[in-house]
Amino acid sequence: MNRIYRNATLILVLMVPAGWVACGLGMALSIVVGGMLAFLNIRWMTAGVDRLLGRADKGGAPGLAARFVARLLLIFLVLFAMIHSSFFSVLGVLAGLSVFVLAGMLEAVLLLFSREAGK
Repeated sequence: MNRIYRNATLILVLMVPAGWVACGLGMALSIVVGGMLAFLNIRWMTAGVDRLLGRADKGGAPGLAARFVARLLLIFLVLFAMIHSSFFSVLGVLAGLSVFVLAGMLEAVLLLFSREAGK
């Protein structure tokens, strides 16, 4: 999991200046906001899974459900604010939110090539 976090951080660090050069400061800030939401989302999701599997202190099902709804509501509210803002880019936020998907894809490609090189 540490490699996924590292890859996600690297992808986010590369996306921000690329977004700034390609589309300006609003895009770069939107990517940062989306990336921070992605990191917060993964953190909360990991804590929820740990709690479900009994690897963390028991918080109860209502607390777990409330955190799940809060996570989705936070993402929805940020996207809603971005849509109504003329400075931020919804595309940038969605790009930032995708850093863990891209990190997973990068990890899969790296594993594929490392196994091919080992043959």
